[in-house]
Amino acid sequence: MGPDDYTIGWICAIQTEYVAAKEFLDEEHDSDYVSRNDNNTYTLGRIGKHHVAIAVLPHEEYGTDSAASVARDMVHSFPNIRLGLMVGVGGGAPSTEHDIRLGDIVVSSPADGRGGVLQYDFGKTIQEQSFQQTRFSNPPPRALRTALTGLMAHYEANGHQLDQMIDDVLVKKRRLRSKYRRPHPDSDTLYRAEIVHPSHRLLAGSASCIEVCGKDPARLIIREERKEDEDNPAIHYGLIASGNKLIKDALVRDILVKEQNVLCFEMEAAGLMNHFPCLVIRGICDYSDSHKHKEWQGYAAMVAAAYAKDLLSHVSTFRVSGERPIREMLAELEEQTRVGKDLSKVVQEHHRWQKEYYLNDEQRACHRVFKTSDYEGQKNINPLKVDGTCKWVLEHRQFCEWRDSSHNDLLWISADPGCGKSVFSKSLVEHELHNHRELTVCYFFFKDNETQDSLATALCALIHQLFTRQPQLIRHAIPAWQKSGDKLQGEVDELWRIFSNAGTDKEACNIICVLDALDECHEQDRDRLITLLSKLYMDKSPTAPEQHWLKFLVTSRPYEGIQSRFQDLTSQLPSIRLRGEYENDQIHREINLVIEEQVNILAKRFILPTSAKARLKAELLSMEHRTYLWLYLAIEGIKETFHKSPRPSEEEIQSLPLTVEDAYEQILERGARWNRDNVLKILQIIVGARRPLTVGEMAVALGVATSPELESELKLGIERKRLEQQLPQWCGLFVFINHSRIYLIHQTAKEFLVGSTAGIAASNHGWKHCLSSVGVERCMARICVGYLTRFELKKLKQWPAQLDKPSDKVRSVELLQETDDPDDTQAFWDYAAEHWPAHVQSVQGQKIFLPLNIVCELYNTDDERFQYWFQVFRDPFDQYEIPPQMTAIQLAAFNGHSDVLKILFQTENLDLNAQDQDGRTALFWASQLGHEKVVQMLLNKGAEVNTQGGYYINALYAASSRGHEKVVQMLLNKGAEADFQGGHFGNALQAASSGGHEKVVQMLLDKGAEVNAQGGDYGNALCAASSEGHEKVVQMLLDKGAEVNAQGGYYGNALCAASSRGHEKVVQMLLDKGANLNAQGGYYGNALQAASSRGHEKVVQVLLDKGAEVDAQGRHYKNALYAASLKGYEKVVQMLQEHQHLATLRIQTQKRAILADSGPVSPNGDCARKKTRMDMPAHGK
Repeated sequence: MGPDDYTIGWICAIQTEYVAAKEFLDEEHDSDYVSRNDNNTYTLGRIGKHHVAIAVLPHEEYGTDSAASVARDMVHSFPNIRLGLMVGVGGGAPSTEHDIRLGDIVVSSPADGRGGVLQYDFGKTIQEQSFQQTRFSNPPPRALRTALTGLMAHYEANGHQLDQMIDDVLVKKRRLRSKYRRPHPDSDTLYRAEIVHPSHRLLAGSASCIEVCGKDPARLIIREERKEDEDNPAIHYGLIASGNKLIKDALVRDILVKEQNVLCFEMEAAGLMNHFPCLVIRGICDYSDSHKHKEWQGYAAMVAAAYAKDLLSHVSTFRVSGERPIREMLAELEEQTRVGKDLSKVVQEHHRWQKEYYLNDEQRACHRVFKTSDYEGQKNINPLKVDGTCKWVLEHRQFCEWRDSSHNDLLWISADPGCGKSVFSKSLVEHELHNHRELTVCYFFFKDNETQDSLATALCALIHQLFTRQPQLIRHAIPAWQKSGDKLQGEVDELWRIFSNAGTDKEACNIICVLDALDECHEQDRDRLITLLSKLYMDKSPTAPEQHWLKFLVTSRPYEGIQSRFQDLTSQLPSIRLRGEYENDQIHREINLVIEEQVNILAKRFILPTSAKARLKAELLSMEHRTYLWLYLAIEGIKETFHKSPRPSEEEIQSLPLTVEDAYEQILERGARWNRDNVLKILQIIVGARRPLTVGEMAVALGVATSPELESELKLGIERKRLEQQLPQWCGLFVFINHSRIYLIHQTAKEFLVGSTAGIAASNHGWKHCLSSVGVERCMARICVGYLTRFELKKLKQWPAQLDKPSDKVRSVELLQETDDPDDTQAFWDYAAEHWPAHVQSVQGQKIFLPLNIVCELYNTDDERFQYWFQVFRDPFDQYEIPPQMTAIQLAAFNGHSDVLKILFQTENLDLNAQDQDGRTALFWASQLGHEKVVQMLLNKGAEVNTQGGYYINALYAASSRGHEKVVQMLLNKGAEADFQGGHFGNALQAASSGGHEKVVQMLLDKGAEVNAQGGDYGNALCAASSEGHEKVVQMLLDKGAEVNAQGGYYGNALCAASSRGHEKVVQMLLDKGANLNAQGGYYGNALQAASSRGHEKVVQVLLDKGAEVDAQGRHYKNALYAASLKGYEKVVQMLQEHQHLATLRIQTQKRAILADSGPVSPNGDCARKKTRMDMPAHGK
C-alpha cells in the first residue's frame, strides 16, 4: 500500500477518541510513509472497501488551530484523500425540541443552505447580547451526504446495532471495558441551567458531580425513560457549534440553542472548514455545563467511532473516486484568499463599524435597563405540552387565520381554569412560533404576584426580547433612556411608545407577542393594556397587507371585566376572540388522550394487570369535570397511593376527586396529618408574600411565625434543608419549588384558600377559604416587623466586610440565601425591609397585630437599624425619587401609616412642614400616594397646604397628576391654590388633564382654575389632554372656553399635539372647534408634519381632507413629505404625493377654465382677448 491509496481522512482530537477509532478498523497497515514536515501520529488501515488514515491532535492541544494544522499535514502526506471525518466526543445541547442525552450521537447536517458547523467567536460574546457568529462551514462532500441519507433511511426502518458493535470490540479487548463501556443510566443527570457546580470542588476533583450537586428533583430536569421502540443511543442531525473555547456554562449554551438551534458544542471542527471539508460526528459525553461526566467520555468516543464505521459502509468507492482530492481544493483556496485580502479588510471594517453602531456601550446599557424580570424562567415553570393536545386552539379556524395573516392582528383566547392555556402559550413560544430569521417572538407570562402582575414589567420584557433579536431598533429607546435612566422601567406610556414605534418600524422583522394569563395582571394595568391594544389595532388597518406586521396573542379566563374592556374592539373586529369555553368537548377529547397515556405509564411502572388498567382508565374517563389541572392532581394522587402500597396491582382507588377543589382538600388533608399548624402558616406566608419566596426566606419567615415571643431576642429561622425536605410532605402537590422559590401549584389554589370572610378555622371546616386577605396580611406584617426589630445587626456588618454602604452590605445577603448555614437568618432581610410597610399599611385600623411601639422602633431615624432597612426599602421606589434621608413623619406619610402618625404627633418639637432635600413635605408624600386618612390628619394638625418643592411643585399638583379625587377635594377645601404655576405640567389642571382624570379636572375648573393658563411642557391644559387622547377631558376644556389655537409648549398647539400622537377623534373635535389647520409652531412645525412624521395615516387623511398644505415649511422637518420619507412611512408618502398631484390638477383645471373664458391663448402664452367697444379708438366727428 502507498500513500496515494488512502482516500478517507479521519481526525481525532484526544487520545480516547484515537483509541476508539483504531478499534473499528477491519485491518491495520504500516505507517512508514509520512512527509518530512508532517508532525502527526497516524494509524492506517481498512474499513470495508475504504483505506483510511486516522490522525490525532498533539497531546493537550485543542481547538480550531490545532485541528487545521493536523489536516494540512495529513493531505500533504496522503495527497489522494478525498473525504474527511472528524470523529470524537462533544458537549450536548439538550432542549425541548431535541432530547439529547449522554451517549447519544450528533452528526453535522446541512440545512437551510448552511453547512452543518457554525463557527462562533466566543471572545465577542457580550452579556445579554447575541453570540457573534463568524461563519458556517461549507456542506461536506456529496459522497458523504449521499451515504448519510442512506444510513438515516436504514436506521429508520431497521434501527441500529451500535451497542452490539461496541460489545464486539469490548469482548476482544477486556482491558477497555472499564473506561469504554456504557455507564449506568443513573449517572446521566441534566441539571437546570442556573445550577452551577461549585468551582472549588471541581478543582479538587475528589467527588463525583452527583455527590457534590445531589439529585434533588428541584435541581434537575426530569426526563422520561426512553421507550422500547426508541433508539438508545439516539442519533441527532443538525448544527454543531465550534469555537476555540470550551463551553462550560449552561446559560451560554442555551443562548446558542435558542438563537441557532445548535445541538452540540466542540472545539476543532471550525478549524477544518477551509482545510478539510468533512462530516463531524460527536458522541455526547457532557451537557456543555459546569457538571462534567468523565465516566461517559470513553463510551461517547466508542459510539461515535461505531457510527463512523457504519457510515463508511454506505459510501461507495465509485462516489469517492468522483470527489476531488482535498489537496487540489486547498491550492485553489489559497489563491482565492490572496486575491480576496483587500476585500476582507473592507468587510472587517464594515463589521467593526456595524458592531460600534449596534453594540456600543450606550446601547448595551440602555438594553440592560429593560431586563427587569426573569421572563424566561417564568415561562419555563409551566409544564410541556403532551403530544396530540392543544389542538382545540392549534387547529381552530380563528387561530389559523391569525397565524397565517400577513397584517397586524390580535387574537384573544379565553378559556376556563385548568384547560392548559399556559401550557399552550409555552408551546407556542418554543415550538409553533419558534424564533427564526424572519420572525421575532416575544412573550410574558403574568402571575398574581408583584414580580409578574405589572404592565411595566411585561412591556420591559417584550422590549428586551425585541432588542435582543433586532438590536437595530434600540434607537427608538435611546432618547427616553437618556432622559429618564432607570426610571424608564416604570413609565408605562413611554414603554408602550418605544415598543409600538420599534415594532412598526420599517426595518423591523415580523413580530409576534404572546401574553399569557392576562386575568392575573393587576386590574388597573390590565385595563390599561387592553386600551392600548385596542387603540393600536383600531388605528391600524386590520386587513391591509403589510411589509411586516406586529401581532399579539393574549390568553385569559373569560372574565366579564376583561370582556367589557375588549368590547369596543370585538364589536369592530369580532374575529379577534377565540372562546375556549365553547370548546370544552374538544378539550375533553384531548384530555382523554392524556388519560390513556398516563394510565399506560402507570400500568408499565407499577406492573398493573389489564383489568386494573382498564378499571383505572374507566374511572378517570367517567369524571364529568375533566381539566388538565384536575387530571394532573388525580394522577399524582394515584401514584402516591401505588407507591405506598405493597401490592399496587391489587390496590383499589378509594375515591377520585370529583373536582379540582376536591383534589385540593385531599392533598392538604394528607399533609395536615403531619403538622396542621405548620401547613396553615406556610400557606399564609405563600399567599401573603408580595413575591415568591426562596426556601431560605421561607425558613426564616416560618421560624419567626412560629416563635411565641417577639418581645425578646428571637431564635430566627429553622433549618433550610429540613424545610426543603419537609415541604413536599406537609403540603404535597399544593406547592412546588422551582429555582429554589416556592409557588402554589396554580392560581386556583390561591382562590381556593382565600375567602372574603375573616377566615375559617381549617381544623373545623376543611381547607376551602381557610384564609382571609386581612389575616394573611396581618401574619406577614407581624413576621416582617418582628424580624427587622430583633435581627442581630452584627451579622449584616460581618458580611461582607469590604463593602461600605449599608445597602451594599444588605443586598449582598442574596449571595447567602441558599447556603448550607443552618443559621442563615440574613436571607429574609431584603424581603422584610422592602415590604414591611405595605403589609402594615394593609392592616391599618384592623385588630392589633403587634404593639405599635415595636413598629415605631423602625421609625427611629437616628438608629443604625433604620439606615440598614431604609436603604433597601428605597431602592425599588426610584420613580418617586425618595431621598437618602427622610424624617419619621415624612416616611409615615409616604407609607400611609396613620396609626404610627398618631404616635409621632405626640412627639415634642415635631416639624410638621419639614422639607426634604427637594422641598417635599409629609403632606406632599401623602397626597401623591393618595393616603386620604393621612392627608386629613396632617391638614387637621395644621400642615401648610401650598408648600413648594419636588417634581410636582406642591401637594395639590401631585394629587391631581395621580387622579386622587378625595385628596384633591380636601386640599382645595383647605385653601390650596388651584392656579399655582410651575413644574413639568405647569399647574394642577394640566397635570390632571394629562392623566385624563375627568373628575379632578372638573373639581379644579369648579374652583376657578384658569382654563387657558400657560406654562409647563405642554403649554396649556388643552394641549396636555389632546396629546394623550383624553377625549372627554378635551370636550370639558373646550366647553369651558379653552382657546383651541393657543400657542405654547413642546407641540405648539393642541392640534399638533393630537396629530403627533395619532388621536383621530381629538383631531376632529379640535377642527370642528375651529383649530387652525396650518398653524405653525412647536417641535413639528404644523399638524400635518406631526402626523406624517409618526405615520398616523388616518389623521393625515383627515388633515388633507380639510385642506392642509402639504408643502408648508416646518421646524424639525422641512415639510410633511420630507418627514414621512425620512421615517419610511411609504403609505403616508403616497397619500401626500397623490394629494399634491390632485391639487396640481385642480389648479391647472381652474387655470384652463379662466383662460377659456378669456379667449384664445397666443403663441407666447398671452391671452388674445376679444375686443370690446371700450377697446375701440374714439372717433371724432
